[in-house]
Amino acid sequence: MSPVSLLGMPGQRSLINNEYSCTCGECPPTKISARVVVRIMCAVLQAMEDLKHEIQQLEPNTIIDDIDLRCQYPYNLIPPRVQETHKETLIGAYNILLVIYIIMQDGGMPRSQDVRELCIKEAAQLPYVDEYIQSGGSVMHILEELTSQVEGDLRGDALHVDSDELLETLEQIRPCALDESLLGWRRELHLSE
Repeated sequence: MSPVSLLGMPGQRSLINNEYSCTCGECPPTKISARVVVRIMCAVLQAMEDLKHEIQQLEPNTIIDDIDLRCQYPYNLIPPRVQETHKETLIGAYNILLVIYIIMQDGGMPRSQDVRELCIKEAAQLPYVDEYIQSGGSVMHILEELTSQVEGDLRGDALHVDSDELLETLEQIRPCALDESLLGWRRELHLSE
């Protein structure tokens, strides 16, 4: 069967040149389906909610030095190389997630440089982003952890079950073979494959 004949057959996967090919006819040249975008945005909101919950339980300047805890979600949004994690470091990560969400909500791709520039521009409203970056954190690390979380969701071995709201939103979007792949997303953001 030729690649052309697969177009318009939702749900059918086609391996062409070692990557999935769009079957809905609506994916952009970046090969990121609308359903993948929605899943990532949902993961950003979930990570923000979970970080907010942890932040509210900590006193200012609290040092988080429990290695086991720091390897667990949502603390894994702080890179392991960060020597000293404070409550304020978590707030910085939260604010980077917020910027990622805003960029995606406007239809953009949260490229690392764009996220950093918006964080600098809105520094007054986004406290502790500098502390997060200066302590060894990075936008790329947050994007990598988010991507891994969504990939885990797609495999069915992640922390979270798809919410009813997410499922309802996904039902309104035409299925595509690219719904199962974050390869286009990884390539567009220069994340490891």
